[in-house]
Amino acid sequence: MLDRTKAPETYEIDAVNIQIAEVTHLSNGARLHAIKSETQPVIRLDFVFKAGKWFEAKKGASDLAARMLLEGSLNHTAKQIADKVAFYGASFENNHGYDRSEYTLYCLAKYTSELLPLVLDVLQNPTFPEEEFNLLKQRTIQSLKVQRQKNNYLATHSFTQQIYGDRHPYTFGFDEGVLEAITKEDTEAYYKSRFVTQELEVFACGAIDDQMQRHLEQEIAKLQIQPSNASVSAHAHDIVTSENKFNLVQVEDSLQSSIRIGKRFPKITEPDYQKLLVLNEILGGYFGSRLMRNIREDKGYTYGIYSAISPKELDTLFFIGTDVNYAVTDDTISEILKEVKTLQQELVPETELETVKNYMLGKFLNDIATIFDQCDRYKRMVLHDLPQEHYNNYVTTIRTITSPELQELANTYLSENDFYTSVAGRK
Repeated sequence: MLDRTKAPETYEIDAVNIQIAEVTHLSNGARLHAIKSETQPVIRLDFVFKAGKWFEAKKGASDLAARMLLEGSLNHTAKQIADKVAFYGASFENNHGYDRSEYTLYCLAKYTSELLPLVLDVLQNPTFPEEEFNLLKQRTIQSLKVQRQKNNYLATHSFTQQIYGDRHPYTFGFDEGVLEAITKEDTEAYYKSRFVTQELEVFACGAIDDQMQRHLEQEIAKLQIQPSNASVSAHAHDIVTSENKFNLVQVEDSLQSSIRIGKRFPKITEPDYQKLLVLNEILGGYFGSRLMRNIREDKGYTYGIYSAISPKELDTLFFIGTDVNYAVTDDTISEILKEVKTLQQELVPETELETVKNYMLGKFLNDIATIFDQCDRYKRMVLHDLPQEHYNNYVTTIRTITSPELQELANTYLSENDFYTSVAGRK
């Protein structure tokens, strides 16, 4: 019988085993990454194109182009696509980002042969119907108008403009009116230039036996999307950092202010990146963080405050975010900077550091519990060109980092003079 008076035993985590895929180079230039698990009769297919905002010639074109693929193909209307996916109890969706565009199919493994031809048709034969484009554009513009009424959207947009400049692809969101200028021809041109099989990465995970793997290889190899003559090559984007370290987006009659404070951080491939994850966790990365204890629990200024590290393929952004009553905006900013300064001036107590380490290691184990979670981790390794030992290094970093190291990192990377601040709200 379970003795509830005794705590369960705990164990040190020395290493983790992230499943590494079997990689097949297909005849059409694409790569298939297969991660097998027979525990559940389901499969997930991720088709990842190098077609994010980074490659836009016209701002907003990549976003609309990615979503237009689901609005009709040579052999299926948008309704037929949705109906067939629903009939098999599956899910087929698009996730468009700064660096990549991704199409994900979830289904029972036994229905893969029924649904894969539909997916390949959507990816290879989009028709960009005029009516659906106009409706999608109208919905997107309406959604943008709603978002631009929210302080947190305006603050993040303003903050990333300060960091990167108006035209950089890593700037969050859109200025009003930008999407009005996008035409159907712009989206078609973007699709033809960036959705090419030579740069396609396909990640298959779940109930994949040898027969299923051969079937996937044969079918996906039939996908033939060639770049147009107007192919947009990868090119550098100039970062035009604002000289103004503080920006206020005036929102009349707003009772709240949205605050964003931060700066650029080392890329995910750089040596200090993993150590900075621990520093971020202490500052504002979890519910027991210093920012939460001070600004939520002690001061009662907000329901929630956080700090985050957001890695892209070619840059990384660190930022602190919260929403407060406009009357305590300045006090909140002062308290945030006070917590940063404390990290620079005082060593993190060993008990606090041990708590954060245990939390991060436990959360990491929970985040790799399923085959889909493991595939997500493996996918990040591929897309960011990380070494196979990346996650074991992560565990080692958490276990071995010391308070003096964290203090040195705080002084190196969290200088108040380097911070940019944007506030959306009332003056």
